[in-house]
Amino acid sequence: MPRLLVVEAGAQPPISNDPVEDWIRPPVSRDDLEARVKALQNRFDSCRVPTIDSTGTLSYGPNSITISTTQTELMRLLIDRFGEVVYRAEFVECLAMRTPTLNRNSLDLHIMRLRRRLLPIDLSIRTVWGRGYMLENAATAEAVPVGNAGGL
Repeated sequence: MPRLLVVEAGAQPPISNDPVEDWIRPPVSRDDLEARVKALQNRFDSCRVPTIDSTGTLSYGPNSITISTTQTELMRLLIDRFGEVVYRAEFVECLAMRTPTLNRNSLDLHIMRLRRRLLPIDLSIRTVWGRGYMLENAATAEAVPVGNAGGL
C-alpha cells in the first residue's frame, strides 16, 4: 500500500528504501501534494505483478477475472516476464501440445481475446512489432507514445 507520511516541522525525516513510501512537510501546496501522490501511485503500480492460480483466476491489485485454459497458459508466459517482451515463438512452443497447427492468425486471435478480457483489471498486452507481446499496467501503456509502443 502506498504511504505518504506527514512530518512535523523540526522532526527528523524518515529514512526508507521502500519505493511506495514518501514524506512531506506542511504546509504543502495542493499541486505539490497531488504530484507526490501521483508519483507514489505510479511507483506502486510499477511494483505490482499480476498472479494467476491453477483455476485460471487472474488477479492484479484488487481486481480479478477468470480466463480459459489456453489463455491461462499464454498469461503464465506474460506474467513470468511482466514488462518484458515474450517472443511469438515462445507462445507457439507453449501451445504446441494443445494446438499443433497453431499459426500466426490463431495466436493473434488468442491475444485479441485476452486483451478484451484484461480491460476490467487494468492490464494491457502491447504488440512489439516483429518480436512478440508485452504485458504491462494499462496506465503505463497509455503513457507511452504510440510511436514507441509499437501499436496494439
